[in-house]
Amino acid sequence: MSGLLEIMLVDAQDLPESDVMGKMDPYVTVQYKNQKLRSSVAKEPDGQYNVVFKIFDRDTISRDDLIGETTISVKDLVELGVQKGKTNLEPRKYSVYESKKNKPVQGRAGDIHVGLTFTPKVC
Repeated sequence: MSGLLEIMLVDAQDLPESDVMGKMDPYVTVQYKNQKLRSSVAKEPDGQYNVVFKIFDRDTISRDDLIGETTISVKDLVELGVQKGKTNLEPRKYSVYESKKNKPVQGRAGDIHVGLTFTPKVC
């Protein structure tokens, strides 16, 4: 199935502080299949069919800190879009969970507010 998947990143809330000095500079990476995108840095602190959202805190001196991540399944959204021609998943909150490389998901690390739209490619 090919088409256009639009992602509306609304905001992220209740993220834990990760900077010892200064304020948090969060941004989000979005990964779907072999594509990976990065949002701009927010100036306020506050599977095959899965879209993975990772929230980072940008650091100027050291490596950016991974705050947490969430995965949203878009299988039903894509299938319904193919049937109807276009389908929306209205913006809603998804819980973000702490994650460390090579370790299982840790505790809750805030929320991300996201909406999705899928429009199939017409041949």
